[in-house]
Amino acid sequence: MRRALAGWGWGVVGAVLALGSGRAIAAEDEPWFRPLLVGELDYRVTSAAVEGETGFSLGRFRVGVSARPRPWLHAVGSVEWAGEKPALIDALVVFTPTDTVWVRLGYGKTPLFASAKEPGVESLPIPELSLPVRALWPWRDLGLELRWAPWHLPVETWLRVGNGSRSPLGNDNTAPAVDARVDALLGGAARGAAPDTPWGLRVGAGAHAEQAFDRGGISGTTATGFLFYRPVPVSGGRLVSEAHAVFWHGPLQVTAEGGVAWERRSRDTDGNPLTPREPLPTIRAQGAALEVSWMLRGLRQERPWPRGPAIGPGGGWNGGAVEVAGRVERLSLGLGAADVQAGGASGGAVAARWWATDFLAFSTAGYLLRYERPPIEAPGRRLSWTVLTRVTVSLR
Repeated sequence: MRRALAGWGWGVVGAVLALGSGRAIAAEDEPWFRPLLVGELDYRVTSAAVEGETGFSLGRFRVGVSARPRPWLHAVGSVEWAGEKPALIDALVVFTPTDTVWVRLGYGKTPLFASAKEPGVESLPIPELSLPVRALWPWRDLGLELRWAPWHLPVETWLRVGNGSRSPLGNDNTAPAVDARVDALLGGAARGAAPDTPWGLRVGAGAHAEQAFDRGGISGTTATGFLFYRPVPVSGGRLVSEAHAVFWHGPLQVTAEGGVAWERRSRDTDGNPLTPREPLPTIRAQGAALEVSWMLRGLRQERPWPRGPAIGPGGGWNGGAVEVAGRVERLSLGLGAADVQAGGASGGAVAARWWATDFLAFSTAGYLLRYERPPIEAPGRRLSWTVLTRVTVSLR
C-alpha cells in the first residue's frame, strides 16, 4: 500500500508540462487528481555583482494540481513561488472532443517557438531558453487556443485568441491578440510513426499580432534574469514572427530558431487622450540561436526527460542518462529608429546534464555574452559570463 501511494505521489508534473506544450495524455497514464511540484536550486557564479550575487539561489519552485475527471477533460493550475511574490504559471482547462483536436481555455503558454512551447523548461538540454527566445516569445497569456494534429497528415497547427497582456487578470486595452503556428512533422516526429523510427524532424513557423498601449518594448536578459537592455515604450501594432526546426537522430538533437519583431510607437503631445497621437518610427528586434545536444548515455524521450539504459532482470538503479549540449545565439534590439539607441548581445552556452532518475537531475552550464552596449549599471563592461550549477526535482 505504501509503495502504491509513493508511486502515485511521485507521478505528478507530467500533465502540466504536456498541457503547457499542447500535448495530450492518455487517461490511463494518470490518476484523476494529483499534486505537482517542480523545484530547482542553483549555485550561481557571475562575472559582476550587478548581474547577481554569487551564491545559492532558488531558480524555480512551482506547485499546483492536475485533475482529469473525465478522459476528455483536463484541468491544471500551478503557481511559481521563487520570485518576490507568487506568480500564476498555469490556470487552464483542456477539452479533447477527438484524438486530433484539443481546445484549451485559460492562462498558459502561447504557441510560438518550439523550445518554449513543447518541452518543460526544466527538461531543456541547456538550462533556460536561448537569448532570442527569451526576448521574442510572447510568454503566457489568457485566451482560447485550438490545436489540430491529425493522424493522417504530417502537420500540427495552433490558433489562439487571447488578451496579449501577459496577465491572467485581463486585457490592458480593447484589442485581442492572435497567435498562429504550423509545423510539419517528419520521420519519428509524426504522430503515427513507428516507435523505433531512428530520426525525426519538426519544422515550422508562427506569428503573433496584437495592439500594445504604452508598455515596454522587447528587452534583453541574461539566463539568470539580468536586464542588460532597457527598451523604450511602444504603443500600437506589434508583430512577432518566428521559424524553428528540431531534428534528432539517435543521440543527436539539433535545434535552430529565429525570429523578427516589429513594434510601433507613438506619443501623446498635448495630454488629451481624445486627440491623435504623434507617430514615431517603428523599432525592430531580431535574433537567432543554434543548439546541438548529444546523449552520451541513455535515450532521449518525449517526456519527462531523457532516461538511462534499460534495467536488467535484477532491477535496481540504471545510473540515469547523461547529456551534453552547446549553443550559439545572437539578439539585436532597438533597430530602425534614429531616436532609439540600438543594443543587443551575442554569445553562447555549454552544459552537461545528468538525468539521474525520472524525478532528479543535476546540471552545470556556462553562459558567455558580449553586449553591444554596456548596461547602465556597469558602464564600460561588454563581457558577461555566468556559471550555473543546478539541482532539479520534478515529481511526476
